[in-house]
Amino acid sequence: MSPEQEKREYVLNAIASYPTQAEAAIALGTSPRVVSQWNTNKATPRELAVRVIQLLDALKNAGVEIPPPLSFSGS
Repeated sequence: MSPEQEKREYVLNAIASYPTQAEAAIALGTSPRVVSQWNTNKATPRELAVRVIQLLDALKNAGVEIPPPLSFSGS
C-alpha cells in the first residue's frame, strides 16, 4: 500500500468512528462535502487531516473531553 493509500485509509477509519459524516466533518474542522469527497475517492485527505486526527486521539487518550465547535454570531 502506498503512503497516500495508507493516509486515506487512516482518515477514512477515523471518519467511520463518528455517527455521521457531518459530525466527522465538525471534528476534523472541514465540511461534510470534503468528507464526502474523501469517502468517494474524489479527493485525497491532506496532512492536516491526519494531524488533526492524531491530536484528537491524543486528547481522548489523555481523558480530555473534546469541546464543541465555537459558534460565532453576528451580534
